[in-house]
Amino acid sequence: MNTNELELRRSQMGHAAGLMLSSGPSPVIEAGRGYWLAQSGVASVDMNMALVSSRASEQVDKVLAQVTQSQIPTLFMVADSDPAEELEAPWQFVGELPFMASPLDSQHLRADPRVRQAEPHDAAIVYEVMGEAFGIEADLFSQGISAVLAEASNESKIWLLFEDGVCVTAVLTFLIGDAVSVWCMSTPARFGRRGYGRAVLAHALQSAKSDGAVIGLLCATPAGKPLYDSTGWSTLETWRMFATAPSAQFH
Repeated sequence: MNTNELELRRSQMGHAAGLMLSSGPSPVIEAGRGYWLAQSGVASVDMNMALVSSRASEQVDKVLAQVTQSQIPTLFMVADSDPAEELEAPWQFVGELPFMASPLDSQHLRADPRVRQAEPHDAAIVYEVMGEAFGIEADLFSQGISAVLAEASNESKIWLLFEDGVCVTAVLTFLIGDAVSVWCMSTPARFGRRGYGRAVLAHALQSAKSDGAVIGLLCATPAGKPLYDSTGWSTLETWRMFATAPSAQFH
């Protein structure tokens, strides 16, 4: 993937992050050349994020200063950075996040009768499943992503998979141009290793392909990466993550 396309894919992820977090109590959604910022304003580092992809130190400093001045706990990510590079205290390195992609024509996509799109009356189910999967209070999800559920459209969707009447996994998708951006793949540990994540992802990607997407994009948590590796996703680059507050996902 050339530099221009890689920057496009980063920006599509940022656009999706902005849509996902725009319903927070004090959202700050911004994008520019070489960076994007998506803060919900929820008091959790896991519900606010920023990415700087420019290697220019002044760009990193500019966005970092903006995040610091906001006083909103934020996961600050730097793309394609030197592992020796560290941010100054109080920022601490909390891990690496693979940014992955897969052409949809290479996926084994299929609809699954157990999967349906979430509706507003599913709010409690969505927040409980995501909260349990990520170890984050359900109320924080309700504050941060409620717009996706309330304003579901061709662009933004939440998918749920039910087994014996119980929701066992959920995922968010955002159709941005020719890409479907996948967020918050949520399968609680007690439902793990049963193929639910694979099934809901295949259904969601099939729907996005029908709507015109040609490529899937996502950021893989340690828990999710084995699924993506086994279903044909490839890592475009790795984002180094920093935070000033504890993260439920990254330590």
